[in-house]
Order: sequence, then C-alpha cells, then structure tokens
Amino acid sequence: MMARQLATAILALIQSTAALALEPERREVTVIHAHVWEGDTYKEIFIPSSRPDMVLMAGADNAVSFVETLEYYWPLSRQVYVDLEARREERAGLVTITSGSEVVAEIEPETWSILYPDGAIRGRATLLWGEAAIKGHEDNVAEQLSFNRRMMEAQRAHRAYERKLLETGAARQDGEAAPMIAPPPPLPEASLRLVTEPRDGYRINLPPGDYQIAFSVSGEDVPGTRKQLRVVAPVSDLMRVADIIPEERWTRPIPANRPASRVYVRPGAVFYVTLAQASQVLETDYLPVVSPQSSPLEGRMMWIRRGEAVERALRLSWGDRPEGTNVEREPLKVEQTRGSGFGYAVRRAAGDERADMEAFAIQVPQDQDVTRGRFAALDAGADAFAREVVIVHPRNGLAGFLLAFVPVSAFLVLWAMSWARRPRGDAVT
Repeated sequence: MMARQLATAILALIQSTAALALEPERREVTVIHAHVWEGDTYKEIFIPSSRPDMVLMAGADNAVSFVETLEYYWPLSRQVYVDLEARREERAGLVTITSGSEVVAEIEPETWSILYPDGAIRGRATLLWGEAAIKGHEDNVAEQLSFNRRMMEAQRAHRAYERKLLETGAARQDGEAAPMIAPPPPLPEASLRLVTEPRDGYRINLPPGDYQIAFSVSGEDVPGTRKQLRVVAPVSDLMRVADIIPEERWTRPIPANRPASRVYVRPGAVFYVTLAQASQVLETDYLPVVSPQSSPLEGRMMWIRRGEAVERALRLSWGDRPEGTNVEREPLKVEQTRGSGFGYAVRRAAGDERADMEAFAIQVPQDQDVTRGRFAALDAGADAFAREVVIVHPRNGLAGFLLAFVPVSAFLVLWAMSWARRPRGDAVT
C-alpha cells in the first residue's frame, strides 16, 4: 500500500514538473492589435513586440490599436502569442508616420466600428469612424431589439391561429358552423446587417511605399512599437478560376487557376467543376498583411478565393465539334459506396435534400478519336474563362510490347554489324 502511494506521488510530481516546463513565460508588453484590409474584407491581427516591421495594403482604411497585454512564445509552434483575455488595456497616444526625415502623418485616436452589411460570415465590410461608428452600432442594436419584439408578436399570433384552428375543427365535428379564420402574418425575416461595438483606434490609409511608424505617449516612444511600415499596392482585379473535383476524391479539389491550366482525364470518366472569383497576389505582399509571423517565399504568386462565380452554365465542346453543348450547374449529393473500395458516388440532389456541392458535371467521351476538349464561360472576349481538357487514352498493348524490344533489337543489329566488319586471318598461337 505504501509503495503504491509513493508511486502515485512520484507520477504526480513528474506530471506537474512537465506542466511547469511547458508553461511559457509571460511578459507585459505593448503590441499592435489591428483590423487590416486584405483586399476584400478585414482581418484581425497582432504584431509581436519583437517584430521590426509591419505590412499594410493600400486602398482602404486600417484600424490600428496599441494594446498593453501579456505576450509569450510557444516553442511547439514557434509562434508568439498574446493573452488578451487575461489583460487588454488600450493605450491612447500619438501615432507618427514618417518617410525618411519627413513626417507624413500624425494621427490621434478615433472611435471606429466595422459594418458588415450582409453579415460577418460573408466577410464584406466597411469601417465606420467617429459619430457614424457610434450611431451605426446604436441603430444596429435598436434594429435587433425591434426584430425580437416583432418575432415574439408574430409567434403569439401563430400560436393563437393554431388554437383557433383546433377550436374550429372541434366545432365542425360537433356539427356547429365555424367561421373562416384569417391566417396570421408571416414571421419577420432577420437582417444580417451587423455593426460591431465601437472601439478607439488609429486610422491608417497610405499610398504604397516604405514608411516608419512610431507610437508615443506624453512625447515618449513606447518600447516595441516603433517599426518599419511597408504599404503594398492593392490586390489584382478578380478573375474566374476553376476547381476540378474528381469523383473519387471530392473533398480535395484540384485548383486550375491559370488560363493555361489543363485537365487530364481518362476516357469515359466523370469529373466536376466549380468556379470561383479569386485575386492573384505576391506571397510577400499578402501573407505579411494577414499573418505577420509567416515566412513567405520571394517571387511566388498565390491565389485568394473571394467567393463563388455567378455562372449557371458552361459551354462544353469535344474534338472538332466547335458548336458544343451547354452544361448547367446543378446541386449534387455525394454518397460513400459500400464494399472494400470505399469510393464515392455523386448524383443529383433531390428536391428536399441538402446538396453537398454545386458543380458542373463533365462527362468525358470514350471515342478513341477524341483527344481534346474545352469548357468555357458563355461570355465571349479575350479574357473570357476557358480551360482545356486532355483525354489520356490507354496505349496499345501490342505496340507497347514491341516497343520494349527496340533497344535490344538495336543492340543486336549493331553487334552483328561490328562482327561482320571484324578482320579475317590465320589464328595466332
């Protein structure tokens, strides 16, 4: 019994020692906490106190705050984190932005909030400043309260209507005359519009270029807040891109972003296509904006999906048939097949089923003479969306077998020719 208690105590000591070893050291610092424009919406980020630079995107306001909080380094992820729940103290001061020796801007704090006209889940947003931010939030709260009242009244009316229906039905069963009952008003639809709670911050909106940013309180710089500021050009215009979805791996689409991208398929196969709007950006311009601790690669481009494209149909053509046919986008249901293969089967979703995806189904012909195809948007023009399809037919078995002997045959022919040229003479002993 004593030995068991001793073993339990030792195990608890080991576990507590390991926990203490993993517990990172927290220190009080002032970090940059910002909602930055990334070309389509706003992302919430923070800049560690030890990081010497900051990158913003031109073309829109950015809301930047300086927050006193607890910062720590987590070795398992090699990332710096902040504990804003344990401590978050907004600091008021003056932001000075310079370019070389020239002062570009001196910015005082200002109240701001984010307006999501179609809801936060859809992402599109605008920053509101000053009185507009305060009033926008107050109106949003009032609208939510009004909706709650109207919903409760409508629900009461629906319950009363259901009671009257039951009473009327009972009266008719007893042979009594029952009046017609007017239906209740429809339930109100909730607005997706959202305005976040107002906060104080600094509005930064600069043209592309290299700057320095410093934050001071009572004329003294706050440690860890002076940084190199790089403002990059806004992202490129939206372009239509495609994702190719093989039936057997529908959860892992294959991107076909570039106009020169080709889709290689087997004859008789079926694959699915979804279209999206996307922006093409340099990795060194985009990642530091939305993920300041990332390590982007110089010169590499990346595609950022911005939402579904509006196309409801594509033009599909094969081989020498330029007329083609239209393929409609349709709701699809994916089911796992039974058996040892555990593949997937994709079918059109029924009217009352929830679709797993909406896509264009492309059926590849089995004709040996057809080796190329093309699907494209219905609109014409030099920048119209289109992708080429290459059908990879299986090789002829006999031809492949004969080709395998070509190297051996060539060696035998060369050996015979060299033997024929060998000089003849008496044997030498």
